[in-house]
Amino acid sequence: MIVSLRNASAYRSGRPVLSGIDLTLCAGDRIFVSGENGAGKSTLLALLAARLHPFGSEGRRDYAWDHLQGEDFRSSRKYIAYVSREEQHRAQNIHAGSTLREFLIAHSDGADFLYREIRDEDRDRVQHLLSAWNTDHLSDRKLRTLSFGEMRLALMLRAMSFARRLYVFDEPFTSLSPQVLERVIDALKTISQQSALIMTGHDDERVARLQFTGVLHIAAGRVHERRKSGISFSFQKSADGAALQRSSGETLIRCRGANFYHDFNRIFTDLSFTLSTGARIVLTGENGSGKSTLLRIMHGDFYPEFGSGSLEFVGPLAHSHKAELWNRVQIVAASQFTYFPSYMSVLNVLATRLSGSLYEYPEQLGAEALRVAEDFSVANFLSRRFAELSEGEKTRVLMTRAFLLPAPVYLIDEGFVALSETNFKAALEHLTGLASEAAVVIAANERIGAVAHGLKTTVTRWHIADGRLTTLV
Repeated sequence: MIVSLRNASAYRSGRPVLSGIDLTLCAGDRIFVSGENGAGKSTLLALLAARLHPFGSEGRRDYAWDHLQGEDFRSSRKYIAYVSREEQHRAQNIHAGSTLREFLIAHSDGADFLYREIRDEDRDRVQHLLSAWNTDHLSDRKLRTLSFGEMRLALMLRAMSFARRLYVFDEPFTSLSPQVLERVIDALKTISQQSALIMTGHDDERVARLQFTGVLHIAAGRVHERRKSGISFSFQKSADGAALQRSSGETLIRCRGANFYHDFNRIFTDLSFTLSTGARIVLTGENGSGKSTLLRIMHGDFYPEFGSGSLEFVGPLAHSHKAELWNRVQIVAASQFTYFPSYMSVLNVLATRLSGSLYEYPEQLGAEALRVAEDFSVANFLSRRFAELSEGEKTRVLMTRAFLLPAPVYLIDEGFVALSETNFKAALEHLTGLASEAAVVIAANERIGAVAHGLKTTVTRWHIADGRLTTLV
């Protein structure tokens, strides 16, 4: 036994999420956790990773190392590798001023901080790890400057920096480039049989390549269906999309010879592109290449370096105030999770789309808006606070919000990764149902084939590398 839960319950923001959990993970277990967005998958993993305590006096959580003298739940973290969005935000905030190399060295004994003399063997081991994962170029970058995908990679490096007893991975493939994903899969396959692995994931093709010994399914606050041995996955693999070609509609956004910076780092040099009506674009690139920055440029969040070029919003996107542009360019991105004040309910967040204002909005939704909310299974938690939702639930709310009213442009930044298959299909159905003149740009490194196939139209492929944007044909 490595970890066991007995009659354990878990709460988030005072709300019961899971109850009556009885679960034991043993050496050699490879467990996959399934369930709809918001079912409690992340909560279960946080409970196993000692980031949450079992609620109440009856529930128990026991680790194999509990008998060791002086061990407590904090020191137990050196036995646990934990990768999740919550852990990513926590580490990036706490270690904002540390470089990636410093972050990894500080974790040499499983602690979060370095309060001891650095040993040569720690430096050598971290350097070997950075080189093995082809991440030397990130080693001296401060964590606050890392993109979402780069920070996810930093957590994977920390997880693999030394052997653990328990590996807890919540969506480990999220926002990673294909090359990094292959390295992650190889690393997961080499985890010792003396350890246990439990993970979630929506990247069906890559999940199917791993050998799981059991499956847990979460529904209605309960953990079900732990089946041992003989587990198989039969995911349907989508075909690639149609041939790639450029769009030739009316110009919406025109950028010419512009340099762009983000947090004092130059992301793009001499950037030029045109986004036109009717475009259906899939944007790819390595982690940290600038995909999210490019979408935020299209959203009007960044200006070109003074004197370096031009960025114009024309036609339906011509505006005199940024609020007008932001109502016409709908963006679904993790960067928007913290945009709305913490007191706002899900209904409030959706209602701001109808009013076009963050401060004045209707108290109720109309029948059509409620229908869209039903499509993304959001209607059943309209009264909950948006800030308290899971990653998948927040993504579904932002998807719902984007499709409440027609817009000239839709920007989706890795928005499909956190969606279950049901909600992924709902998103594709809404995208295919858009007016033909609407432009869609989807930044993705996962489900690319499924996205291109699901859009049921000609798709253009843009790719970012070395600060340059090119069209792949």
